[in-house]
Amino acid sequence: MRQDVNSSYRNVFSILLTLFISFMVIVCEAEEIEIAFQNSYDRTEQKAMAYIPETCKTREKNPLLVVAHYMGGTRHTAKTQGYYPECDKRGWLLVCPELHGHKTDGKTSLASLEAQHDIMDAINYMKQKYGVDISRIYIVGRSMGGMLSQVMAAKYPDIFAAAVSGQGISDLKLWSETAIPRLKHNLELECGPYSGSTEFDYWRRSSISFAQNLAYVPLILWHGTNDTWVPPEQSELLVNTVKKYNRFQPDVHWLHNAAHCPTNFTAEWVCDRLIYYQNVCEAGFGVDTRFYPDLNIVTDEDKSFFWLDITPANTDNFARVRASLTGDMLAVITKNVREVKVNLDRVSQQTTFSRFDISSDRKLLIKIIKGGETRFETTVEFEKKGELPDNVF
Repeated sequence: MRQDVNSSYRNVFSILLTLFISFMVIVCEAEEIEIAFQNSYDRTEQKAMAYIPETCKTREKNPLLVVAHYMGGTRHTAKTQGYYPECDKRGWLLVCPELHGHKTDGKTSLASLEAQHDIMDAINYMKQKYGVDISRIYIVGRSMGGMLSQVMAAKYPDIFAAAVSGQGISDLKLWSETAIPRLKHNLELECGPYSGSTEFDYWRRSSISFAQNLAYVPLILWHGTNDTWVPPEQSELLVNTVKKYNRFQPDVHWLHNAAHCPTNFTAEWVCDRLIYYQNVCEAGFGVDTRFYPDLNIVTDEDKSFFWLDITPANTDNFARVRASLTGDMLAVITKNVREVKVNLDRVSQQTTFSRFDISSDRKLLIKIIKGGETRFETTVEFEKKGELPDNVF
């Protein structure tokens, strides 16, 4: 009888052990997950594919790779391009949103505002659900995805540690003049023909319009020299323009005699370009991103850039801000801006100022905030100088 009882215990234990091991295998192995989120721009429901390597399930902080798909691509593009094995090897989370456009679906979204918010909302979803290392968020893409990765890097330089763009459109108007008929048809379905009424939409989808912002984030470009779908001049033009603002901008990685449609540079090559980059400040600065005391920013939306929050005055044109924190002075020059907030929580702890010098082309509200509270505000009618109260910091 005792032998039977012991045998039963052993059987039960064996079954429980098998179940436990099976559960641990299920929990620990890599997963591909379809996620859904609400787009913050147009409130539509959107989807993305997320890939969670085994090692990312037990670590608190993991790099995040964001893949922007090419024209005709989908949320499954990252998988077909070979990024899953690379993320397994490196221990990186991955998300690939299904982009959508203003007038067309994601297959021809062409860096629309809707597609831009698809990217950011997918990132925010991953940050909420998984352990994302915010200092190592990368974005990559080729062709239309390269176009979007350029724009995203320019509009969110404080979010991305680095971006890789392959064969991307940087100047949509210029590209429209040489695009093959099928691609020009797709462009005009999404944006309409270039005209006075569509001009701003063309420019706000073009990274060349935000070139000065790209001084604040590493941008790595590659292009095939025999590309007839997106001529290599598109990457060459962007690099030469960014160099006006950043003398360290690297040249294009040219793939000699390569056409547009082959795979060209692999997922491994792309990820190898990114591994060294982190979005961190200098030791002792106490800021959770890179810190620049001088900013020269252009935007088409109400949004933040490092220690500046910018609200455009007219939404049918770009807003421009030049701001610096040097020599005990906050100096700001704006164009087409209604409000600027200086967020002291994002300013280096080694930087202080007691005076301000503000110039604007219109009535402007300036606020200095800390911990979510307004410490100082003033309205500027074209130009204003003054001393700040002692309690600002």
